[in-house]
Amino acid sequence: MIFNARLSLVPIAAAIAAVAALSLEPSAVAASYGTPTYLAKFPYFNPTLSTALPGDVDTALKKQLENKQEFAKVQRLFDLWSWQAFITLNWPVNNQGKFAPKVTDTSFGPPKWTTWYESPDIFRQDGGVPAACGTGPVAALVSLTRETNLPVARDLKAFALPQAFDKRKTRLLGNISAVGDISPATRRDDQELEEITQAFTAPLIDQNGNYAFYEIMLDPNEVGYICTYKLYNIEGQVAFTGGSSAKAADLPRGNDAKDGSGSWELKLAWRILTKGDDASRFLTSEAIVPPTNGKCPDGTASTDQCPVVVGMVGMHIAHKSDSSPQWIWSTFEQVDNLAVNNVAHPALKPSFFDPNCEICVPNVPPVQNSDGSWATSPPTQAWRAIPIPADKVALNIEAQAALTKAGSAMRHYQLIDTQWPTSPSTPPANPAGGLPNAVENKPGGNPTPVFLTNITMETYFQVGKQPACQQEENQSNCPAASWLTANQKAGQVDDTTPIFGTESCMGCHSSAGLYTSWNQATQKGTQSGQLKGDFSWLFTQKAKSISKPTHP
Repeated sequence: MIFNARLSLVPIAAAIAAVAALSLEPSAVAASYGTPTYLAKFPYFNPTLSTALPGDVDTALKKQLENKQEFAKVQRLFDLWSWQAFITLNWPVNNQGKFAPKVTDTSFGPPKWTTWYESPDIFRQDGGVPAACGTGPVAALVSLTRETNLPVARDLKAFALPQAFDKRKTRLLGNISAVGDISPATRRDDQELEEITQAFTAPLIDQNGNYAFYEIMLDPNEVGYICTYKLYNIEGQVAFTGGSSAKAADLPRGNDAKDGSGSWELKLAWRILTKGDDASRFLTSEAIVPPTNGKCPDGTASTDQCPVVVGMVGMHIAHKSDSSPQWIWSTFEQVDNLAVNNVAHPALKPSFFDPNCEICVPNVPPVQNSDGSWATSPPTQAWRAIPIPADKVALNIEAQAALTKAGSAMRHYQLIDTQWPTSPSTPPANPAGGLPNAVENKPGGNPTPVFLTNITMETYFQVGKQPACQQEENQSNCPAASWLTANQKAGQVDDTTPIFGTESCMGCHSSAGLYTSWNQATQKGTQSGQLKGDFSWLFTQKAKSISKPTHP
């Protein structure tokens, strides 16, 4: 069955009407379908919070809603799944994985996601075998520790840490690119600059003049697959593919009968909190970050590392399941990212937007210096190209009310949207097959919504009008300009038909591949194409070679 569950973008004032349009008695649904606790009030948010981490949406309910062509309610099913996953992943747990009795019991332990694996520990900078791929009880507990002798991002040294360092309580942050792999220390020569000057690698600068930092977490199911097939380094991927561009990874899928099943990847965006910030409005953590141009955020001089407190400003949740082999993509943001209510909170200011600069051009990457370093001013004037849909606004109000009653800082977060495949068996569109399908079904599965971004992670994708080829697969001769110009003069260029576009989680990640060859002398290799990396960019973006260049 193919359908598009996207709701039209209506003003926020229509949010409550959007929920009313769902018109379904919650008690009848719960009784009829025997749904899990978090769906007991479906299609509304159940204020009774629970710690289930569903391996999939309720597939029986999904099927019945689809058969009745109640597609808006199918979207709501995925959105409620997103909120449940967000709450559970941020619920405190102890080192044995036991959940705290209350979501506010932060003394019980850090959030559940801190028991998972940081990507630098799996995709090591030296290309080595991760400790997680060992055997026995030590390997089983390795996600509770961190290989502190490893740098957390390229061009950094390992941080100097106390012996009693607790990786669950202190984030080690160094990556300032939401997509690429760069740090404040990254410097490159002219040839290498080409790989770090693309718009999607540029850092985000908050209104305090500090970089946002990013990290990626992997769950044990995905790590187990990576270890089994040795996909943690380039050589392992070449061996796995056998040099064939047809060989694809197939990460574990979750099912609705088993909590926590399937593959999970989280991308977290953090901003440094200063004395003027209200930390109570954030999910926070102690952290260590590298200095920028020799200085810490508080202005003190440092050549190595800076202790800070960070607040979460964005979270991507990606999950592969039986219902969604193209993965479920959920994205959340802190509510103060772009706007604040200064009547209720006079001292607040947005994290990534200056309301007093109405003529500031939005979503402009910082200037890159000739040595490859990035400027730290002016702050990024971030702007969301697609408003949060009204049904999401209404659902967020319900969830925030329940979290306010519970006293959790999660009340200051909002679901932007949930992307999922409406027709998982449908293959990707032929990029030369014409519009709109070449864009709307780029990854296959006919995703809905077509576009999904997080303002803290895809800031510079918020373009709007652009050549269609920038949203299509394998368009190597696409004009580089963000806005359509007289590019037709270039000759045999790709489709420059002007369209609206931002970016698609599913569409972008469908392009991820695996290494199929590697030249030790040049330290360069070839990669397979669409769908071969099973929607994970980690294999080609983060994996390193264990070999060293043979040339001087």
